[in-house]
Amino acid sequence: MAEKISSSKYELIQETIANPEFKSKLSNILKEMSANDLASLIQNSPPQERKIIWDSIELEYEGEVLGELDEQLRDELLEEMEPEEISLAISDLEVDDLVDILQALPEKITNDVIALMNSRDRGRIENVIDFPEESAGGLMNTDVITVRAENTIELVSRYLRFLKNLPQNTDDIYVVTKNDEYLGILPITKILTSDQNMTVREVMDTEFQPISSELDQVDVYDLFKSKDLFSAPVVNNKNQLVGRITVDDIIEIGADEVQEDFRALAQIEEDVFSSPKKSIKNRIFWLSINLLTAIIAAASISLFADVFEKVVYAAVLMPIVASMGGIAATQTLGIYIRAEAMRKLNKKNFRYLFRREFIVAVVNAIFFSIFIFGITYFWFSDYNLAIAISIAMILNLIMAAVGGFLLPYILRKIGYDPAISGGVIITTITDLIGFVTFLGIVSFLVI
Repeated sequence: MAEKISSSKYELIQETIANPEFKSKLSNILKEMSANDLASLIQNSPPQERKIIWDSIELEYEGEVLGELDEQLRDELLEEMEPEEISLAISDLEVDDLVDILQALPEKITNDVIALMNSRDRGRIENVIDFPEESAGGLMNTDVITVRAENTIELVSRYLRFLKNLPQNTDDIYVVTKNDEYLGILPITKILTSDQNMTVREVMDTEFQPISSELDQVDVYDLFKSKDLFSAPVVNNKNQLVGRITVDDIIEIGADEVQEDFRALAQIEEDVFSSPKKSIKNRIFWLSINLLTAIIAAASISLFADVFEKVVYAAVLMPIVASMGGIAATQTLGIYIRAEAMRKLNKKNFRYLFRREFIVAVVNAIFFSIFIFGITYFWFSDYNLAIAISIAMILNLIMAAVGGFLLPYILRKIGYDPAISGGVIITTITDLIGFVTFLGIVSFLVI
């Protein structure tokens, strides 16, 4: 994931692009930047400048930059590239980044790119590309070092010296059978500190549990976080070692999940600098949904037109009930989504959290109903009107808590993401309940 580059360097590049003779100078500046900085530069530039910057990056660095870009922007750049260019650009990437890029391409283009690869690159991806992108199998790398249990520590040490360069973030090597069945891990520190005449079997850790290749990536993230792991082996359903996951991949998952939840809740596009056309297309859908819900709320209010004719003050107080319900429901919805995202919800915790939110809602409802009763009575000197808004406040705040908690559960059960659709639906529900209960009670008590 790309990180933000310094403002001074960004301004220098902007000035260079604006210069009619920028090409040679821009290329020299870009050569001195890391792949992470180049990805950040592209993401933080308007669309018309992105193409200029991308075209100025040398082919040998394009793959690394693609691996650092956000998924949406990466896919846009890939659409403009020929299979030959893609094949050359991604050939030196780590296998998990390589597979992510291939899975984003149309099937025909993917096949064309794979056909252009050499046998080494095809071998690197053939056992990974079929795994779901958001599983441990799709997340892993295949650059593992394996040894046999009967080997001596001295032989393992000579083997590592022969390799000269170890895969990045290697803290353990893995012990397997001749059929690649996982037996345990052999930490590098053990190799350095153990008697060289001892066998791997005597030194290895057999209690370290591997990760299933089918495990969801969020569960992998939770596992790394809870056990403070730096790396972990990945096995298939036959307990055969197929790869490993390292902490750098896990950090990206955590950041991506946070960004995804924020974008879903805010209902905004992923790319801040996307074109007006894409922004309009994305936002017009949710604005249309909000307009529809507003019309429904307005229609419910129109049923009580006679109330407004006789009790004008009802129009002044009505938004208070709906607003309080909307805020309360959104708070509860946020609690549920956060607990779900952190994998903290189970049957026991679900019941406890529901009871807690209900108790909080009841206490808040009583407190604010008394508070609004006093304000309304002082303001309008109308006892029945004050009673009406107090009762409506109690009902709406309690229903907001119940709806804010149960709605995301229901949405998830029927296959919808509550982070995306929950806010709009729960706001509509609380508005309707707030308007109907308040105006209904006013028509009964006041008129």
